[in-house]
Amino acid sequence: MAKGLKRQLDARFAQTLVDIVAAELNKNVNITDEHGVIIASFSTERITQVHEIAANMLQTGVIRECAVSEEDERQWKGVRKGWNVPILFENHCVGVIGVSGEPDTSAPYARLAARFVEAALQANARQEELVQALNEKKELQSSLMNRIIQAQEEERRRISRELHDETSQALTSIIVGLRVLAAGAKGQEEESSLLQMRDLAVQTLEAVHHLAVELRPILLDDLGLLAAVQKYIEGYMKQYGIQVQLHVSNMHRERFPSELETTIYRILQEALTNAARHAQAEQIDITLAKQRGKIILVVADNGIGFADGRYTGHQGYTALGIYGMRERTALLDGTLEIKSSPGDGTTLIVEIPLRRRKKTEEI
Repeated sequence: MAKGLKRQLDARFAQTLVDIVAAELNKNVNITDEHGVIIASFSTERITQVHEIAANMLQTGVIRECAVSEEDERQWKGVRKGWNVPILFENHCVGVIGVSGEPDTSAPYARLAARFVEAALQANARQEELVQALNEKKELQSSLMNRIIQAQEEERRRISRELHDETSQALTSIIVGLRVLAAGAKGQEEESSLLQMRDLAVQTLEAVHHLAVELRPILLDDLGLLAAVQKYIEGYMKQYGIQVQLHVSNMHRERFPSELETTIYRILQEALTNAARHAQAEQIDITLAKQRGKIILVVADNGIGFADGRYTGHQGYTALGIYGMRERTALLDGTLEIKSSPGDGTTLIVEIPLRRRKKTEEI
């Protein structure tokens, strides 16, 4: 806005100033734009008229205070006796303010009014600069957060692949070798020891598989969001003994941008983890749908719930978890809403547009 004010005064802003100044001075006041056209006046019928003296001054480039005499009032159109003062903003004349009456008595009021307008313009410009700086800071913060999340996901993907392709294969080879050794053992004690070692290797392999999935499920990259969600829910029910129903709409065999699939998957992962740890839920219903250009995720449990707005404490959604979900959603121009009340469970609703705003894509 500061740059815009160098070129022109806003008419509504000018009229507000006129009303204030006129009320304070008990004088007729008008403000012209940088071309001499009256854009605000205590006498509203004068708005859009040309103040010829102000227009002539602005056109010639000789910017100075000037009086309007009775003779000027008869000679020039759209002028009244009084005193005119240019309004300066950052060394540029953006208009003229005039106060009617005897020139000698009107001059101090006109100067005071001009300084008031200039101070208001400076204050507005400063406010706009602060708002712009704050917005730039928020955009930078979002950009950095996006890069951090991308780096985390890439590192998770790399470690998950290594666990799956290298560590799991090595453990599988050890398990097979121990089985062969156990089959050829010379005694029952030796065979029992080898089988125990094999069972330990099997448990370790299962733990590695679980860790790899938690870090970054291969299905998410290879087959997409729906396949990864279905697999995660299957393992979740086995681990926690909580019944989960998945309802899918318009999502079958469709791939979406990687960052969107990752965001939905991580939010679902966090929501289900919180439900298992805090909600004491026995049943969770999940809806995953594509509707009206959006991906919608709804996670509803029948747990103990919590008082509205109290999900940052010892129960419900933790502060860190909810912050992470909100940050991920906001980076994709989405919305996240949590509804809950004591004894009635908790519902999480996420909506993310399939097409992001241009400024977010640039970030």
